[in-house]
Amino acid sequence: MMARKGKTMFSPELEFAIEIATKAGKVVAGFYDRRMEQVWTGRTHFKTAADDASEALIRKMIHARYPDHNIWSEEGGRSDKGSSYTWVWDAVDGTIPMFTGICDHFSVCGALCERKTPILGVANAVKRGEFYAGEIGKGAYCNLRPIHVSNETEISHLIMGFDSGKHNRAAHVPFFERAMQPDGITCPMMSGCASVPLLLVASGVMHAYLATSLEPEDMAVAVPIIRESGGVVTNLKGEEWKLGDVSILAANPVLHEKLGKFFGLF
Repeated sequence: MMARKGKTMFSPELEFAIEIATKAGKVVAGFYDRRMEQVWTGRTHFKTAADDASEALIRKMIHARYPDHNIWSEEGGRSDKGSSYTWVWDAVDGTIPMFTGICDHFSVCGALCERKTPILGVANAVKRGEFYAGEIGKGAYCNLRPIHVSNETEISHLIMGFDSGKHNRAAHVPFFERAMQPDGITCPMMSGCASVPLLLVASGVMHAYLATSLEPEDMAVAVPIIRESGGVVTNLKGEEWKLGDVSILAANPVLHEKLGKFFGLF
């Protein structure tokens, strides 16, 4: 899907991330239409064999290529080698949509962070046939085509993603309710996945995205891609998003400022 001829536009690290997401995406696709057991890892969270198989491949590839780098992933947790570089991966972001088939919002996604700043990201939205890649200073792409955030600036026109996450799930309710007031947005959306809606902000399909309590592997991939597509990504305090933040607000610059005021954030 992301094959290129001739001289590449990407760094070796991003090329490697693309290779991981491509191979792991094929692993996940191999589980389509297979009866999978739900392994409940929390009261409202489960994983499947697809998550485990994809995770195993991702970690094996990183250990082989960059044995001194840290790894942060959903199923495997944190592996800290004391490096300035951390790979942040989600083997299947959107396990519920993938497992149920209720929508196509799921992906294999990852980012490389230098200290706490995401510097590149990739996402293979397998069922959608969309492969996103971006790197600070080198642009943002979907299926090798440059992408850009929407230029929409009217609050009332917005199609906006929300997510409650696995923890502190009620924290997003006041924001959702505010969005539904008479002076609010057109359409709030939740799909059980963070990466795909965030990347749809990068490509201009969705206008904005807000979440109050997510894991780093849900968000890190989209940060460099949205920034390279002309957007702004912060936590809900209005600070530049960094590894360790649990909240996120993403939109084009004008809209981001308006949403900060609309929700009483900054």
